[in-house]
Amino acid sequence: MGSVGKVAFIVILVLGAFTGIVTYYSFTQVIPTPGSIDSVTRTNLSPVSAQSKENNNNNNNKQSAGSAVDESTFSNKISITILKGSSIQGNPNFDPNTAKVTSNALVIWTNKDSTLHTATSGKGADDPDSGKIFDSDMLNTNQKYSIPASKIGVGEHPYYCKVHPYMTGKIAIG
Repeated sequence: MGSVGKVAFIVILVLGAFTGIVTYYSFTQVIPTPGSIDSVTRTNLSPVSAQSKENNNNNNNKQSAGSAVDESTFSNKISITILKGSSIQGNPNFDPNTAKVTSNALVIWTNKDSTLHTATSGKGADDPDSGKIFDSDMLNTNQKYSIPASKIGVGEHPYYCKVHPYMTGKIAIG
């Protein structure tokens, strides 16, 4: 290698080192530190007041997936299965699609599909009463959710899956 080649090689090494140093310091300046968020679109939420917490607790009288129901106290149990493949629109989803239940029964939903589902009272997400009677929250595969029919109330009650709103069913309690 001639003297011109040696000089070019050294210049390339120096420029490479300079570029690496500049790049390193440029990127370490934009890495956020834990606990700090710098964003133009960020708006801080106001703290939740004690009154709001109280109201939320009072409104949470609905039966949720986290609430335990002692199934052994019920002799009459109605099972509703969330079918395999029900997450695909057009496939059958709840079996039975309309469950006829007596008021002394325990209604049990079981997710047999391979994805998350819910059993949420109401006609859909746009229904202002959605989830007010019951809401299973997310049910994993083979997870169950149960609620006494007496807590649902007499009458015909539509329900749906919050994840897949085209999945709908009904409970007729009487």
